[in-house]
Amino acid sequence: MNKKILVLVIVLVAITGLAVLEISNGVLSALAFDQISYNYSSKVWIPPTHPEDPTAGSLGGYYKINGKGRDFKFFLQLTGAEKSESPLDYTADGLNGTGRIDQIKVTPGTIFSLLNKDVKDAMFNTIFNGNMNMTCAAWTGTSLFANDGENFNGTFKIDGIYTDWEGNYTFTHENNRIVITADYFYWSKKTPESRLPVHSVYLL
Repeated sequence: MNKKILVLVIVLVAITGLAVLEISNGVLSALAFDQISYNYSSKVWIPPTHPEDPTAGSLGGYYKINGKGRDFKFFLQLTGAEKSESPLDYTADGLNGTGRIDQIKVTPGTIFSLLNKDVKDAMFNTIFNGNMNMTCAAWTGTSLFANDGENFNGTFKIDGIYTDWEGNYTFTHENNRIVITADYFYWSKKTPESRLPVHSVYLL
């Protein structure tokens, strides 16, 4: 076989192999993502739990995410919440988290969104899954999350001093903001059988 043809065949096989890896696993985009540093912050708003009650208040603050590649840090602070919450549940130090994206696959939608400088849309168009550890006041927690390109969901567990929480959440992108809908249970460690359901909405 002619050397030029042999080289061409080897190159084509290599390119085909890389293309298959990228399409099936996102190997190349994941390697590229590992080199990217990022820093993002935005406001957060928690609507009143009972909007029909004129005395029900809301909470506001901000969050930020920074990291490099798959490893990131998360911070959330709600202005003034420490005045109405137990110091076991929330303090002015806010909520801190460290996480890792275990798998990631950049899609054409990711690239299109980034070219349009729409970070939120890029996040929803990227396929990934990962985990996060959280600390706030006197409790610690863990979370697993995944975006399959159509649904962006997660689960969480919180271990408090007197109370535990466990549930799930869903991220949706609505009107240029991120909406987190959470459904979970909380219960006293003394009476774990008394599980109380809660439905909450958070706007980022």
